[in-house]
Amino acid sequence: HALDSIAGAATVADLCVGDAVSGAEGVLDVGSGAGFPGIPLAIALPEVRFSLLERSAKKCAFLENCRALLGLANVAVRQADLSEASGGFDVVTFRAVAPLARFLADLARSRVAWRSVAAYKGRRDRIDEELAALGPAALHAVIVRLEVPFVDEERHLVVLRNGGGSAARSAGSPLNLDNTGSGD
Repeated sequence: HALDSIAGAATVADLCVGDAVSGAEGVLDVGSGAGFPGIPLAIALPEVRFSLLERSAKKCAFLENCRALLGLANVAVRQADLSEASGGFDVVTFRAVAPLARFLADLARSRVAWRSVAAYKGRRDRIDEELAALGPAALHAVIVRLEVPFVDEERHLVVLRNGGGSAARSAGSPLNLDNTGSGD
């Protein structure tokens, strides 16, 4: 799991373009659970701020322990469901949380503003099925094949960019991927 998470680090780093104007704050890792991909990414990208979002208090305690033991000053643990979350982020990551369409619908109902979503996924045929469910928004998806050492199975990162402009204007419109700045 750690190697799988780190395999996407270069792509996630490229997507982190936060600046004082937008107020975007690094990466929001949704459904962090045991810390994947957030903890390995935070280790690999110490210059990027990570918010690990997890609704389970027990899992948050584990994540806080990991943060403290590893001395990760760039990590904050937030106990909340996505529907209760807020803030502006360059990238929203998730792994094994939900199919793309459902995740994007949940993200749209939240108060999270975002520039890009980086979804850790497996086989390409399954990704194609999930993208088909997105309709026209899927045309703007970028699929990055990940090379994971010691893993023979396919791994990909599906990147969707929010066309709504700055992170502050993007909240609640994750399917607006046509770069027009208008809603769905």
